[in-house]
Amino acid sequence: MLENLSKRLFWDTNSAQLDWDKDSPLIITRVVERGTLEEWRVIVRRYGLDKIISVAKEIRYMDLMAINFLAQISGTPLTEFRCYNTIQLNRQHWIY
Repeated sequence: MLENLSKRLFWDTNSAQLDWDKDSPLIITRVVERGTLEEWRVIVRRYGLDKIISVAKEIRYMDLMAINFLAQISGTPLTEFRCYNTIQLNRQHWIY
């Protein structure tokens, strides 16, 4: 079923060596941030929404829009996502 995911999502890794269980944080992050609706459906069928949310809660970095999407569809507060809390710590440089 990993062949149902686009190779463009894993341009920097060897997609043939990805393991659904071991590499679940990478797979979930890439699909949520950059995947299509069909690729989203593939990971929901594979993992289930509960596992996607539990894995996403432990990911150190994820796009803010992706975090908001996961929070909205699951009813999970943003503050439960580790990546949301670390974004608050990583301040951007001021633009003068």
